[in-house]
Amino acid sequence: MFTKKTRFARPDCEHTDTVTVSNSGIERTICENCGHVSFVAQEGLSGTASRAQFERDSDRTPAAV
Repeated sequence: MFTKKTRFARPDCEHTDTVTVSNSGIERTICENCGHVSFVAQEGLSGTASRAQFERDSDRTPAAV
């Protein structure tokens, strides 16, 4: 687990002890030794996407005429 001590990514670390977390189409890999974090966008969708899945509250409100 991470400690409160600040750690900076070391250029000589080979990132051999890592934890990978996948969420919302983004895969994050964290080095347990130096704290280096890398991000990768995962390919493809698990289903079809529609505009309604991403609409904001203002998109649901009828426009004033």
